[in-house]
Amino acid sequence: MKKYMTFVFDDGPCEPMCEIVDLFKTYGFTGGFAIMGKKINDSTEPMLRYAIENGFTLVSHSKTHAHLNKLESREEIAYELSAPIVEVKRRLGYEITMARLPYIAFNDAVLEVSKELGLILLGQGIDGGNDWSNDASPETVANAILSSAKDGAVGCLHVKKTTLEALKTVLPKLKDEGYVLLSPNELIKIKNKTDILYGFNYDFIN
Repeated sequence: MKKYMTFVFDDGPCEPMCEIVDLFKTYGFTGGFAIMGKKINDSTEPMLRYAIENGFTLVSHSKTHAHLNKLESREEIAYELSAPIVEVKRRLGYEITMARLPYIAFNDAVLEVSKELGLILLGQGIDGGNDWSNDASPETVANAILSSAKDGAVGCLHVKKTTLEALKTVLPKLKDEGYVLLSPNELIKIKNKTDILYGFNYDFIN
């Protein structure tokens, strides 16, 4: 029986984004990238295009990686969440419909603004082994992912060289265990939204 997950990589666009895409392609997998508006420019635009062309979903990760729950106004929250959406639409004609909140931090205002923007909010349903840290090793990250993998999970990982090296161990093992890694929008369709595991206490916002 097949098991389905998605890995969404935060804090791009940056290297080694295209290498992650190529590694996923090797196993017939796709995923997603949660991107920051301040990193979208002429030099990173080709990375985004490459990800889209290979079936990956782009997700808003705010403009500056701010703690959205600490912003003073709804307008600031909306600006942060919308900045990557607007820039990607302008450059690539691609519609972003999902977000992952920086630090998974939110309050009622953040949730209300996300709903007004029509954004599906993705969570963190596996252990990424603190792959964001410069102290993380590929072995630690790989072991954490493999020990916490589960059907329907939304994985929160990061666009880092350490993570790429860990995935060279993780992906073939997951494939051998019957996992199929999909883009988040594909996982939503297969799992009918509510079956997806988040790791924190809010559901999809429609």
